[in-house]
Amino acid sequence: MKKFFVPALFFLLSTTVVVFHLSAEPLPSGPAVDAIEKLNTTLLDCMKRGEELGYSGRYGLLEPVMRKHFFFLYMVRKSSGTYWKNMNIKQQQQLLEKYITWSVGTYAQRFKTYKGQQFVVVSSGAVRGKYMMVISHIIKTDQETREFKYVLIESDGDWLIVDIQIQGISQLSLTRAQFKSVLKSQGIDGLLKILDEKINKLN
Repeated sequence: MKKFFVPALFFLLSTTVVVFHLSAEPLPSGPAVDAIEKLNTTLLDCMKRGEELGYSGRYGLLEPVMRKHFFFLYMVRKSSGTYWKNMNIKQQQQLLEKYITWSVGTYAQRFKTYKGQQFVVVSSGAVRGKYMMVISHIIKTDQETREFKYVLIESDGDWLIVDIQIQGISQLSLTRAQFKSVLKSQGIDGLLKILDEKINKLN
């Protein structure tokens, strides 16, 4: 059975990368920045209360925030490519919900320990016309810094996350390559089964 990697911020491997470049004048605030600030605040809360909340509590804390600020439908459609239009409505809905559960569950599993880390949004700017990029750092107590580049698109007046880049690696590109490979070899039933297996290993 073909496997693919969990959508964790710390487990991204090489694939075809979509590169976005910041415009010359970064925007220090705005709706896109607000979305990332809200996510950062929630992640920090999960880390600080990780043991108290447990996996299910962290999941419950993260789910409404991630459903609000991530454009999961856009992400799963892009990840499925042309296979998406060949699925019936039930299959599309199943894939979307499992994708959301998998994504939220991975964050709930990974962001559970607090050791003085801080989240800081350092810049934002327009990219490729319709997108915004917000750059956020997580700073450890030893001042080691990891950079996250969030790509957002406007939908119905809200700025929603559609991709995260770390060290030049696009999570959306990575997931798209993995999903399309499984869909080609095993079909939608195979992809749903693999997602179920990944979800079951999270809690």
